[in-house]
Amino acid sequence: MGRWVLLAGLAFSLSCGSRTALLPGGSGGGAAGSGGGGGATPLAVKCAAALLDGAPTPMTGYCPTRANQAPGNAPASPRVAWSVTPFAVDPPENFLPAEIVVDPTGRAYVAIDASPMNPTGLPNQIFAIDPDGSVAWTSAFDGAVAGLSLGSDGTLWLVQEPPSQQDGGTAAAGIVMGLSPGGTVVTSLPLPEPPPNSDGLFYGVGFGALALASDGSFFLESTPQGYATGGLAHVSTTGVFLWQWPSPTLQQSVELVPPLIVGPADDVVASSNGDLLGFDVAGDQMWEENVEAQIAGVDGQGNVVALASGVSGENLALVSIDLLGVTVRTVALGAPQVNASQLALAGDGTTVLLLANEVASPGLTKSAVQIIAIDAAGHTRWTTPLDVSLQYDPATLTTHYGVFVDGAGTVVVTAGAISGIELASGSIRWTVQPPNAHACLRPAVLGAGGAILASQCDGTVFLARDP
Repeated sequence: MGRWVLLAGLAFSLSCGSRTALLPGGSGGGAAGSGGGGGATPLAVKCAAALLDGAPTPMTGYCPTRANQAPGNAPASPRVAWSVTPFAVDPPENFLPAEIVVDPTGRAYVAIDASPMNPTGLPNQIFAIDPDGSVAWTSAFDGAVAGLSLGSDGTLWLVQEPPSQQDGGTAAAGIVMGLSPGGTVVTSLPLPEPPPNSDGLFYGVGFGALALASDGSFFLESTPQGYATGGLAHVSTTGVFLWQWPSPTLQQSVELVPPLIVGPADDVVASSNGDLLGFDVAGDQMWEENVEAQIAGVDGQGNVVALASGVSGENLALVSIDLLGVTVRTVALGAPQVNASQLALAGDGTTVLLLANEVASPGLTKSAVQIIAIDAAGHTRWTTPLDVSLQYDPATLTTHYGVFVDGAGTVVVTAGAISGIELASGSIRWTVQPPNAHACLRPAVLGAGGAILASQCDGTVFLARDP
């Protein structure tokens, strides 16, 4: 049940005119953009992780900070250019939502895993899709794969999860793998087996999330599965554990929920049922804050920014926590009806929130979505409402909403369709409908040349770009 639990944790068409003036840039400087806006990308914040330079989507969230800051520019008026179904997902309950990363050439790597509802546990696959929509290669894996990350040398890194240890049998904690651009396994690092308990059972960690550190080593996270315990680890490029929390000798169980967040100084932030925990580069726990965090990321200044509901669980607030665990800012958001949320942190200090309230109805699900931009001073710049209809999604609320900010000031929102919203004003500039109107839509990511890519519940992968 490991990755299913991970997913269950945390968790309009208008004509297009000229783009608004670019907002002032944030820290870290920007690289040249390639999207519809062209030119510089002043909102792009330099990512400290050892990710592939120039990759439009090197990993989920674009950086281990999970700030959802895309390094390049989104399109200005996109249309669907192609769609492909490399693997027909049928029935949808048998497979997990696709994970997509994109390299500088525009090749997309798409992972589709079997879900716990799948009686066979197979297939677990990665597809490489070229910029023209053709499938370049397919690789199959014995277990679910997660944490796709394009390393600085072009290696596609991932962690293959171990099978659920319901019987308490011997098992490795997973395998860190590196694939070449051609799909060949070039590195395989089986993680050490956990020590047995006095009763002979193995109570180790089965890792199901991966993020790259600044030196190319690996941070791993898991949640409990079977007899295993949840935890964090920092693993070297040769597979040696540099640190692990909690220590496996303590046989302590902790409940962690995604995402695994790594700051610019290789500090780590984890979420445990709403509590945020901060660890330094050596793996020592520095602080713990009970803020009932729904989702979090690290901004350009290294502060943790979290959407929190507080101990009472009634009112929402945007909370900023510094490297010492001190709450430096709280922005009250009232008590809106929310059952799904997403967050993006722009390089100019703006926080963009997606707050959704789904109401189940016969046939389509109705959702009232608010996109809210809060500036660096804590003031609401704008609120853009979206009333959307959603196709049935067999996974969770967190898998069919998405938001990221590109380097030039476009907020790309996925909520039933994909929309581009101006960060400066909140106005909707464009909307793209998915090619299959009868299958749910999953969050879009940035492609090369200013394109966007997304997947659907039936296994469709599609690309939209400027004509």
